[in-house]
Amino acid sequence: MAPREALPAPSSPKQLRRTVSYARKQITATQTFGYSAGHILNDLCSACWFTYLIIYLTEVKQQSESFAGILMLVGQVADGLVTPLVGITMDKFGIERYGKRKTWHALGTFTVIISFAFMFHKCFGCEESSSQIQQLYYGAFIVLFQIGWASTQISHLSLIPVLTVCKKKIVFLNSIRSGLTFVCGIVVYLLMGLLLHLAGSKVDALGPGDERAFSYLSMIVIGVGLLFSLVFHVLVSESSEYVELEKSQALVGDQIEVGLTDVKIETEQEQFTIKNWLELKRFYLVGLMYMFTRIAINVPQVYLPLYLISTLSLNKESIAYYPLVMLICSVIGSFLTRPLTKLSGKRVAYICGATLVVGSSFWFYFQSKDDPNPTYGATACIGVGCSIMLILSLSMTADLIGGHTDTAAFVYGSMSLVDKLSSGILIALIQHFHPEKCNPDLGPCSSNGAEYYRYTMSVIPGTAALLAALSTLLLSFVVKRCPHTTRIQNQSDETLKCEEKEI
Repeated sequence: MAPREALPAPSSPKQLRRTVSYARKQITATQTFGYSAGHILNDLCSACWFTYLIIYLTEVKQQSESFAGILMLVGQVADGLVTPLVGITMDKFGIERYGKRKTWHALGTFTVIISFAFMFHKCFGCEESSSQIQQLYYGAFIVLFQIGWASTQISHLSLIPVLTVCKKKIVFLNSIRSGLTFVCGIVVYLLMGLLLHLAGSKVDALGPGDERAFSYLSMIVIGVGLLFSLVFHVLVSESSEYVELEKSQALVGDQIEVGLTDVKIETEQEQFTIKNWLELKRFYLVGLMYMFTRIAINVPQVYLPLYLISTLSLNKESIAYYPLVMLICSVIGSFLTRPLTKLSGKRVAYICGATLVVGSSFWFYFQSKDDPNPTYGATACIGVGCSIMLILSLSMTADLIGGHTDTAAFVYGSMSLVDKLSSGILIALIQHFHPEKCNPDLGPCSSNGAEYYRYTMSVIPGTAALLAALSTLLLSFVVKRCPHTTRIQNQSDETLKCEEKEI
């Protein structure tokens, strides 16, 4: 597809209105479809990574729990550190003719495909080597995978304001992106159940004989993801219109109405610095809320399969069907969030979601292996609750940022880094203290860890949801006087000062 002709910089409000209207019309149905295909590889790989990595390493590869926990920690740390670095580097380097964002998307896609191909396969050339060698082998590919995943994610997300400046279309593209994440998860879980039935071993228990099913799953994910990535690169063109539009905004200091969208253009913008954020109590409370929310989501996603096959002794196909139920209920929860928020407000709605998570944690604890069918109810409750908590935590983070978008990257980057580190460290500790690794001299040890996963699925998500709800309640006692209004002029520079009052 030939690149579109760049727009000239307008010199008047009327001409700028025409420019914005033209840019808004450039996002066609073909480009919308192409853009929606650009993150499918990431979404498919992400569903496999969180749900099946630990169970694959411990049950199929027969590695130790600490082995799997360290690799999960390495991946989470790499993701947390690489994401902001990629965001900074992307704006400086890339092929201008092809598009900087599409260049990074292509590099990220290539890296994800190469690395993910080795994560759910046997250790080539080191299958009989020590666990340390195999840990280095898988760890190297996991780090590469996280680098590629971050590159693809950030480049794809940053393309939205390039394709359109219309707020409604921006929301629409984000909605498609989020919706396809759920669809990809559903596809992965259905494939996993089918492959375990067709390509796995003939026994009900998950074991080394099922390695072929995981290998086939990774190859299908790579093939489907590569196909959609090619569609993205063929149908979506990254033009220079957005750059020209940004340049033109410096020429006009008005607020211009474009259709139903108000585009506010300012020649001067008040800066809210990193130091200002670090002095803000709400910044830490929202950060704690988001961190505990992610823990309440990530731990069940990782340990539900192990809880099913170890604690409840279900057949191996259950590691596909139950996560599928949880994901479908998460979609239902996302639709319930808006009316619940309108009815009761964000904080009350958030606490309702946390209550569902706490209730499901009790359900998981008291669930008997003699009749496992009620587990579907607990799985549904935690799916709905976690979805409500996640959506509202992101909404409250956006409320915290307000109009200070100049440092929004720092806020989101900080939240993401804390999320990745906390989840990675927690999962590594859970794996390290698995009963098989305890010291028999200090007390009795469970040989199969069945009850250990019962405590993991009940105590940790429930506690995290309670702490997240407490952080939300504490936000109610902090009244924000600024940062949006108070401005103090110094002789050398201008700063924003935020005052908070506790009531």
